[in-house]
Amino acid sequence: MVKPAVLLIGGLDPQGCAGISADIQTTTMHGCHPVPLITCLTEQTRAGLTAIGALSQAQFMGQYHSCVADIDVVAIKIGMIPTLEIAQCVNRIIDHHRVPVVLDPVLASTSGGVTLPQEVQDYIVDTLFAKVTLLTPNLPELLQLTHQTDLNDPDLNVLKQLSETLLSSGLNACLIKGGHADSNWATDYFNDSVDAFYCYHPKSQGNVRGTGCVTASSIACLLALGYDIRDSVVLAKAYINRGIRLAEKVGCYSVIFHSQADMQLVDMPKLAYSAQLIGKQFQFASCPKQLGIYPVVDSSDWVDKLVNENITTIQLRIKNVSDDVKYSEIRQAVAYCDDSIALFINDYWQLAIELNAYGVHLGQEDLDDASLIEIEQAGLRLGVSTHSYWELARALAINPSYIALGPVFATTSKQMPWTPQGIERVKQWTQLLGDRYPLVAIGGINQQRAQQLKQTGVGSVAMISAITEAEDYVEATQQLIACWQ
Repeated sequence: MVKPAVLLIGGLDPQGCAGISADIQTTTMHGCHPVPLITCLTEQTRAGLTAIGALSQAQFMGQYHSCVADIDVVAIKIGMIPTLEIAQCVNRIIDHHRVPVVLDPVLASTSGGVTLPQEVQDYIVDTLFAKVTLLTPNLPELLQLTHQTDLNDPDLNVLKQLSETLLSSGLNACLIKGGHADSNWATDYFNDSVDAFYCYHPKSQGNVRGTGCVTASSIACLLALGYDIRDSVVLAKAYINRGIRLAEKVGCYSVIFHSQADMQLVDMPKLAYSAQLIGKQFQFASCPKQLGIYPVVDSSDWVDKLVNENITTIQLRIKNVSDDVKYSEIRQAVAYCDDSIALFINDYWQLAIELNAYGVHLGQEDLDDASLIEIEQAGLRLGVSTHSYWELARALAINPSYIALGPVFATTSKQMPWTPQGIERVKQWTQLLGDRYPLVAIGGINQQRAQQLKQTGVGSVAMISAITEAEDYVEATQQLIACWQ
């Protein structure tokens, strides 16, 4: 297997806290190979940037040709671009490789001092914006790029407006890093004209150097590894959160702690589509960590049959029926279940509340329309579907009773736009969520696969056809129960 190589274009920080030095450490810890291409040899201390030290065009391009002479790069991360000549070279490099490009628009040192020429900034906006995959400005850089001079501390709604200004100028996507804001939350805002969300985490005390460089290079590595851009944003945020939480002292600075260790739940960010929901967390009733064999069925008759086969967790999922049929089916299903049965109703949360079901299961789209406050106040449990890390981040913001991950395997029950997760991902999420959230694996699960998943430590497996389409559902059900004990 060839290790992905990431071309790192940026300046050298002589103290090794940011720039190319931070990029190299980040890239290595992500399992990628760093290919450093230096644009400038800066002179900077905590007092600020005193000299940019730009390389000549000939030096830069000579370096570049050596970088790629024997290595194919699969992603590019760009930091400081010191001169118009270097910017024009970077433009040609982007055109040549046609790979994901993350641009961190370093317009000045955070500690102050010399700033980049205006012609470089103009070239970035006019020429490079349309060619990069993602732009990652911090708040000062955002204000500079959008020519805002009267917004000392823009609120989160303004971030949305300013991101749209950037997108209207030809940019494909941006992640506005909100660590500079005066808030209890370190809130970043992602927008690619299709998806837009806030990615937030409690802000840590103290100032840590190199966070912007590490964020951008982490995303570039994750894109190189094949992750979706939304997952890349969330996982990079988790990497930064851990790096800040475990930051180390070097001289007078605190610097990012780099590690290849598995992420921990404490570092996972949360995701919200509305600024008003940042920090808002619900307290849904809990359910057992071991929900066991979890059939998903389409009628109350199936609920009755499976209760009689000692199934204790069931989901009623009925579609394309009249309101009268929905009411009748849910009412009858609830009647078949005593207090020992966890009956979840898919989607129809109002009827689940009215008819006193055990819980509700909602997909990501359904979360937009459901009244989570009403579900919480009614004392119902809530299960949430997830198919990716960014959907997990949204689920964590809601704090549900359980989280479902799927499809683990390919399934024919409905059209699935998501790539199968596989057993290894279930194992990772089981370790990540620990005892905090029960995890349900779903999608393409039969008896043999259920036995394999049991070894991961996951508390539950959900299935449809393995029971409802079996030649002998009683035998199939009992075999599944036996393999889970």
